[in-house]
Amino acid sequence: MSLENYLDKSLKLNKNRLEHSLKIGLDGEALFKEITSAIKSEAAEDKKHIDFHWEGKKVDVKGLKKTQKLGYLLIEMINVYGGAGWCSKDSQAEYIAFQFPEKFLIFNKNTLRKKVIDLCEVYTQPLRKNRIPIEEGLYKWIGRYNRQDVFTYVKLSDVIDIVDYEIKY
Repeated sequence: MSLENYLDKSLKLNKNRLEHSLKIGLDGEALFKEITSAIKSEAAEDKKHIDFHWEGKKVDVKGLKKTQKLGYLLIEMINVYGGAGWCSKDSQAEYIAFQFPEKFLIFNKNTLRKKVIDLCEVYTQPLRKNRIPIEEGLYKWIGRYNRQDVFTYVKLSDVIDIVDYEIKY
């Protein structure tokens, strides 16, 4: 089953939203591959949050989203199905590469995870609401109605000190 069919059937996304989300991810991955010569992972690894093998590292790439353009990061701990999110301890990625205008910032996943947990409020039940504004979800555990996800927003300025690699393009 293709990723598009999987997302379409599983999340019941409207077609425009689905196409937009896929394009952001695929464009970011294509650019990362082009500028780093990273090797694309196999489908089985992709499901474990490994998009690429780059210089001996397992990397999950996050395309250029509105949050990054505004100076924030969305950090996923639990995915929409209740499984390991890409920044969870169970994710197999070692590094997370976020695309920004003109560069990728690459974080060690475990270091980022620890810093985000330290920055956020103590975990309780996440606030469940659709289309939560960034400011309302900043450093809070949040998720969407009818999903099992748990994520938060953090300011890039609060994690910039733990960037491991910067790749300009």
